[in-house]
Amino acid sequence: MKTTPYTFKLFIIGIFALGLSAIAQGQAHNDHDHEEEADHGETHKQHDTHDSHAKPKSDVDEHDHGEEQEHGESHDAHEDHDEHGEHGDHEEGPIKLNPEVMREFGIVIGKAGPGTLHETVVLPGEIQYNREAIAYVTPRYEGTVLSINARLADKVKKGQVLASLESTETLRPFELKAPFDGVVVAYDVTPGQTVQAGIPLFTVADLSTVWADLKVYQRNIGEIHEGQTARIEGGHSQTSYTGKIAYVAPTVDEHTRTGLARIVIENPQGIWKPGQFVKGTVSTDEQKAALLVPRSAVLKNEGDTVVFIQDEDGFEPRPVVLGSSDAESWEVVSGLKPGEVIVVENPISLKAEMGKGSFGGHHH
Repeated sequence: MKTTPYTFKLFIIGIFALGLSAIAQGQAHNDHDHEEEADHGETHKQHDTHDSHAKPKSDVDEHDHGEEQEHGESHDAHEDHDEHGEHGDHEEGPIKLNPEVMREFGIVIGKAGPGTLHETVVLPGEIQYNREAIAYVTPRYEGTVLSINARLADKVKKGQVLASLESTETLRPFELKAPFDGVVVAYDVTPGQTVQAGIPLFTVADLSTVWADLKVYQRNIGEIHEGQTARIEGGHSQTSYTGKIAYVAPTVDEHTRTGLARIVIENPQGIWKPGQFVKGTVSTDEQKAALLVPRSAVLKNEGDTVVFIQDEDGFEPRPVVLGSSDAESWEVVSGLKPGEVIVVENPISLKAEMGKGSFGGHHH
């Protein structure tokens, strides 16, 4: 076939058209690929964003910590349950104590029985020397002190030489002697001193007995009589003595406007000191009771008034109904029988340990 310039021109135009078409298709393909990639990228971003909103890091941490906390609380609750379970499983019952533990905690037992209640009056007082057992040692002659053989607070025997003197008139020596067994409670003498006859140089007192002199207020004068029982207490020392009123003064002191009641106290150990302030509880009336317990035996427990009894099983609280009382005792109307053994001192120690299987870690 013969090619003409016109034909060749058409051929070139065709090839050019095909090239443009191919280029256009390639561009469209590339655009499509970029759009897909862009769409895919946005999809990934949306997915990431969705994940970020659905489960932020802080929420994850809080969730994890929350689970751990709940788990910890569950574990603690389980432990608490175990602990309470151990206590809950324990059955309360009598407390068993051996004598050593009872002594250690000052628990004293005794028997409940009949007794006497006393109406009382409390009076202030003071310990005095027994004026019937005190002596002032004086020289019979004027003289000069040669030597001193006893001094303040010395215990002396009857006939013991207290001091030696020389008579200023005859120049003969003579001695001062203790008139009875006692204690030197005062002396006023020095070596070489010249003293007059009849001047007290030593005071010797027998302190095996002393007087408790109580002041009786005017409102109580008609209630106080000889022979009444009086309990003398020595302040913070917890010392006490019970005796009878031996003397009631027939007059009232014009300065204090009080009467005087005196109790003679046996004092072999020298516990009561002259000059010591005391109080006296005087029994002014009496009432018999079928069953008495000391006030120290009674205490409150879960709303009940109880005493602790002891039987073959141990100690346990017993509710009681109380009646009249005085400074030392309660009348028991019901809940207790005469002869039952009760705790008369320190029942509070048993109350503190009630419901446990041991007392302060000590087992029977």
